[in-house]
Amino acid sequence: MKSFWLILSLIFAFSCEDKENSNGTYEYTAYFAKSLVICANGSMEMTIATDSTITGSWDISAADGFSEKEIGPQIGTGKLEGSIKAGKIFINLNPGWADNNILLNADYSKDQFGGSWVWSTFRGPSASGGFGIK
Repeated sequence: MKSFWLILSLIFAFSCEDKENSNGTYEYTAYFAKSLVICANGSMEMTIATDSTITGSWDISAADGFSEKEIGPQIGTGKLEGSIKAGKIFINLNPGWADNNILLNADYSKDQFGGSWVWSTFRGPSASGGFGIK
């Protein structure tokens, strides 16, 4: 009878384990427009849950010669939110803002991914470029 309770306890303990797919700190590099000129770089801490939602934070600095006027509010620190759907990753660097968003879109890969960023405002896209996260 003691074996039964031991096995039942172990099954319960393993069923309550943390269900997150991945946690990590990643290096972020943004490129201006369609060039290979680096306009911003920094780090992102992301948690990707089993339901494919993404939460985390970012700390990004502008590269020499760039400011928020050219690349939008991807400079400084903030929270991020996103999701993974159909092999694509979508991240918003300014969740909860109705305007002035930096949106990242890329093909999803567990270790690194790259795609495009866009600075979206009420007037429409104000700037865009490529990015890489590894």
